[in-house]
Amino acid sequence: MTHQILAAAVGGQIPRGVADYFWQEARQRRSLERTLLDFFRTWGYQDVLLPTFEYADTLSARGNLELRAELCRFLDRDGSMLALRADMTIAVARLVATRLHDRAMPQRFCYAGSVFRDVEPRAGQQREFIQAGVELVGSHLPEADAEVLALCAKALIAVGIEDFRIVVGQMQYFGGLLQALELTPAQAERLHLAIDRNSAADLASFLRETPLTPPQADAVQALPALSGRDLAAVLDLAEVNALNQTMGAAVENLRAIFRVLAAHGVLDYFVLDLTEIHDLGYYTGISFEALAPGLGFRLASGGRYDDLVGTFGAPQPAVGLAFGLERLLLARRAPPPAPCLAPAPDLLVTTDNDPDALAVVDAGRKLGLHFLVDLEHRRGAALCAAAQALCAPHALEWVGAGAVLYALDPSAAEAAPPGQFFPAMQLMRQVLVLAETAAERRNGGAL
Repeated sequence: MTHQILAAAVGGQIPRGVADYFWQEARQRRSLERTLLDFFRTWGYQDVLLPTFEYADTLSARGNLELRAELCRFLDRDGSMLALRADMTIAVARLVATRLHDRAMPQRFCYAGSVFRDVEPRAGQQREFIQAGVELVGSHLPEADAEVLALCAKALIAVGIEDFRIVVGQMQYFGGLLQALELTPAQAERLHLAIDRNSAADLASFLRETPLTPPQADAVQALPALSGRDLAAVLDLAEVNALNQTMGAAVENLRAIFRVLAAHGVLDYFVLDLTEIHDLGYYTGISFEALAPGLGFRLASGGRYDDLVGTFGAPQPAVGLAFGLERLLLARRAPPPAPCLAPAPDLLVTTDNDPDALAVVDAGRKLGLHFLVDLEHRRGAALCAAAQALCAPHALEWVGAGAVLYALDPSAAEAAPPGQFFPAMQLMRQVLVLAETAAERRNGGAL
């Protein structure tokens, strides 16, 4: 009885943080997903399909505290604790280490699919959202980092976003600083918070209350200046304040990456920020995020994770990135949907179940035309009115020896404009013309 009352109360509602997408909204998302995957493949990345859920320990043991807190957990029938995937990277690392470790390296993968995080829903952040991304496993070279960064910039351009910047950090630089400072856990946490908050007051308080040598204090005091578009100047300052080999190696790594990015022709999109310590719990080298003006969230993020694959088996260096599709759509600021919200077919056709008519429909579909067969066998004015209601630009009425083609204007008051008769032998030529016109119309529209 309690179950029935609860079911009645919920009715047709869905939980907070998830959404139904249909018609143009669904088509828009599928189109963007397809565009990104096609782009990734041109760079040599191969498709991978991953489980929607994993053992909870697989995910929680490899993520940071935030990621662990956001896992959507549930019990399996055998009592095992499972969790919906919170990102794709951990699953790819597991796959490579357990099933592909004996294959030639590097390996490149691309994916698109839903991920789930138990967060408070807000603009650009749902509890279920679609990610599309790449993972490059098996190369420690700066060229691998540069490839993923260049792919990020060029993918954003490919989907129609040109006003953006990609902020790059280096986890080893800050990690090397912590090694050199030899702080207590409490002191390290204070420095982390001061950097995260970008708080000059907190940083000054840390310097006053923490015993440091003059070179150590200089290195900490220089941190706020280690960011900007003048990449060479930032790297020079970072090098001057490097206290150990780890920090120096991080600077040289970034110089090598930026040289390759310059060769790719995308260096102007990049900003360096050595105080950027965004970390999902497994980043070991560069970390980065793509930002757009006026948006309070990342369009994409990624980084190097050389230790993650090794938690499942043989270690492999790796680097990857993920785009948030919903965020990309917001950043593109697409125009509002047209009055006809449902995707319009190219033609509404009455076939009378005639084999020749259906053969024409099949041939048109193979050419890419979106044929919708009128199940009610309407003719003339009724067929045209039904097509106009669907925003179809054409209606086709089969009349035995051929067909009458109506060119429609959805805004016109005339329900049945004059049609043009095409004999069966000429009809396929006209269908080919319509297919070319439809392809141009679709290619010219927004994704």
